[in-house]
Amino acid sequence: MQTLLLRFLGHRAAHRALAGHTNSGGALDIHLGLALLRDRRVPIATKVLALMMGAAGMALLVALELPVETLLALLIPALGLVADAVLDGLESVVGPFIVAALLMPYLAPAPVVEIIRNERAIQSPGSATG
Repeated sequence: MQTLLLRFLGHRAAHRALAGHTNSGGALDIHLGLALLRDRRVPIATKVLALMMGAAGMALLVALELPVETLLALLIPALGLVADAVLDGLESVVGPFIVAALLMPYLAPAPVVEIIRNERAIQSPGSATG
């Protein structure tokens, strides 16, 4: 019961802390970043830079997780190795795109970011604009 309660309260606390930043136009607007990654008006060099920064961030994260994953693999060999392979593989593939999407609004040219923000605001009239 205690675990369930902590999980529920942790979710609520995280939601309250991040809700203002993840909304449309917030500091962590991943949907805007993904739109910028797909848009042809953003230079390819900016997209590659964001993806390289994302890959470097994920490589650092994997390096920092290595001692914990090694301990898990030693304590629970079969499950630890499988979980390690799955999680590291998922981090290596999906992680750079998530980090790149979070960085794109800051790396892309400001006029293009504003144009895409305005286009997205027009397409979804119920969303808040920043």
